[in-house]
Amino acid sequence: MQVSTNLLRKLFRRLFNSKNQEEIELIEILIDEFENRVIEAPKKMNPVELISYLIEENNLTKSKLAKELEVSRQLNTDILNYRRNISKEMIYKLSNRFKLYPSAFSKPYKLTNPKPNKVEQTA
Repeated sequence: MQVSTNLLRKLFRRLFNSKNQEEIELIEILIDEFENRVIEAPKKMNPVELISYLIEENNLTKSKLAKELEVSRQLNTDILNYRRNISKEMIYKLSNRFKLYPSAFSKPYKLTNPKPNKVEQTA
């Protein structure tokens, strides 16, 4: 999205001369507002369903999302398979990436096959 809006800005500057400077500035403000808007997520989806939906809607793969969020692919897989909860840091990253309120990713959901804690594994 960022690439296309930057391209639009460049085109507007080339197409319009200084006579249209106010219109250009207005368009840039509208573009900024559009890019920075925050969307409310559907109420009926739990966070895992929402992430899966967003991956599909944005034509992402789990690996690509992990790379963008700077987390391991295994963490993504564990979350999407209901084995791990979403950490506060991950909620923040997802919220920023998809321009959604953090509350969309912090709703409770039940783990189906939780990963044991490292302490439990050594005991």
